[in-house]
Amino acid sequence: MIKYGGTPVIIFLLVFCGTLSLLAQDLEVKTIHLLNGVSFDRGELEDLLHSEEGDDFDTRLVKLDKILLTNFYRKHGFLTAEVRDSLIIEKKTGDVTIYYKIVEGRRYYLGEFVFSGNQELGTQKLLGVFSDLKLFSPFNEALINEGKRKIEDLYYNSGKPYVEIKLDYEFEQDSLVIVKFSIKENQTIYIHDVAYIGLKYVQQFIIRRELELKKGDLYSRAKLSTSQQNIYSTGLFDFVRFEITPLSEDSSRAILNILVQERDPRWIGLRAGFAYEQEQSYGNRIELTAEGGHRNLFGTARSISLHLGPSFWYDFDTKKIAIPENSIVFNFVEPWIGYTRTPGLFQASYRQHKPLNSADFDVISASFQVSHKFSDYRDVSGTIGMKMVEVLSSGKLDTTLESDIGKDRIYWISLYGRRDSKNNFFHPTNGSMTDLSVSFSYTIGEFSQGVKDDQQYFTVISSWQRYQPLRMKLFGLRPNITLATRLKGGGIFELGHTKDLPISELFFAGGATTVRGYQEQLLGPAILDENGIKSKARGGKLLLLMNAELRIPLIWLFVAEIFIDGGNVWRNKSDFNPHDIKFTSGLGLALLTPLGPIRIDYGYKLMKEASDRTNDAYHLGFYFAF
Repeated sequence: MIKYGGTPVIIFLLVFCGTLSLLAQDLEVKTIHLLNGVSFDRGELEDLLHSEEGDDFDTRLVKLDKILLTNFYRKHGFLTAEVRDSLIIEKKTGDVTIYYKIVEGRRYYLGEFVFSGNQELGTQKLLGVFSDLKLFSPFNEALINEGKRKIEDLYYNSGKPYVEIKLDYEFEQDSLVIVKFSIKENQTIYIHDVAYIGLKYVQQFIIRRELELKKGDLYSRAKLSTSQQNIYSTGLFDFVRFEITPLSEDSSRAILNILVQERDPRWIGLRAGFAYEQEQSYGNRIELTAEGGHRNLFGTARSISLHLGPSFWYDFDTKKIAIPENSIVFNFVEPWIGYTRTPGLFQASYRQHKPLNSADFDVISASFQVSHKFSDYRDVSGTIGMKMVEVLSSGKLDTTLESDIGKDRIYWISLYGRRDSKNNFFHPTNGSMTDLSVSFSYTIGEFSQGVKDDQQYFTVISSWQRYQPLRMKLFGLRPNITLATRLKGGGIFELGHTKDLPISELFFAGGATTVRGYQEQLLGPAILDENGIKSKARGGKLLLLMNAELRIPLIWLFVAEIFIDGGNVWRNKSDFNPHDIKFTSGLGLALLTPLGPIRIDYGYKLMKEASDRTNDAYHLGFYFAF
């Protein structure tokens, strides 16, 4: 037997082995006791805890609970509060009793604010930073520090990049806190000149027009930050940095140095990605694109690009991979129109559309779009364009679509507006999105029978989406559940008597992004086969969609979906009947990836008709349905 120091080592080994045996045993939280927390209701304190009675015991959660309780008390004026924990573990049953003993200490209150050294910014303006704080309310140091940062920003944005602010506290009457700011404003700085460092192909005026500051302006950190974002948004630079250098003969004036590293203006690549269209329901699909272009023509930031590629879609019904679209697209971008940050996009394209359950058609189009972003949440765009649509036969003439076969020239002008406050594009958990599109179209049809049909109509499409975080207990856990809802409608309003509109202008529903449980586009008017089963979608002039979905985080990057979808398409507005609205329900599983969620959904028809192909449908999707 080898000895390592006698009794102490034996005790250590016994404690170590006992700890291992407890760790190997499944432990469960039986009871949680909060001791001495007299200033707040027990329920209010329990809401802070992550350990819960009946859950598996986790020491990490106990440590987290101590931090949360301590921070809660200190945010409410108990600056010296402490939280101590202790455990009682029943070895036989594995039950754990947790005790949190709270030592509140003295409670402190906000007395007053005292400023010294401020000359450029008055005391009343500085006090405005703390307008939400009431005197003699419980002292919250976190809010005071936040206010200090706001005061620094006031100075940084008023020409004072070298300001020094010292924060101190003084206690009166044992419980009142006097907040004292000692400010040394230092020199006010003006921009004397701008120097551009690192430019090779890009002309100086490209950067100059993106700047929020000009010669003679006061230094402003906020304007410099916005300018940096503007310069990056041109897509011409890999690196942008600002430095200021005071003039030796006048310390109140400085040179603004803009250091940049340009990107190669010519580019070529092969890209694989997910295509996701809400305005045209051809389903989710994968696109493989060969592309190339020049992002800085003649150093002016104008760009051109060419994109060629097919798209792919897996059809669960046929167990085959379909190619719903081939495209060739040419883009020319003018980044500034009318001396404002309003880009214009000229686009010419040729697309072959082969929807899964409607007629094949080709589209040749040209358009010019102008867009403007008013804020992080609001943007608008306007488009004028034309396109030629030709409905094709696939192998043989589909006589049920003879009225649509021919060439249609479509001229249109449209306006689009959006307010988008979603907190994440790929996986929103909070916020909303509302949009509205209004377009006027003039169509000239040339049919094989020699009949011409001139048509004029307005198309209106609007949608509302909401994402709400829910805090509820599910299977003993509190996952970050998101309730996602959508309401979308669209209508085509004709001027005068018209015949059928071009297929590219109609609405379709059913599938991975609209009403799951129905095959792609097979909800609404359709052509029936010899057995009375829907085979080809015809589309319609009126659309209504309603969706609600719970998104529940699971393990790792997996998210479960529980949804109910509803909606329909009507061939004509006069056909509308609320009893025609069809509902489905189902489940889904999504995997979050850097490129967006990949999901598989199962939807079941709650109101199946005899003409429907199946009772249900599987959908492979990219991004969430909405």
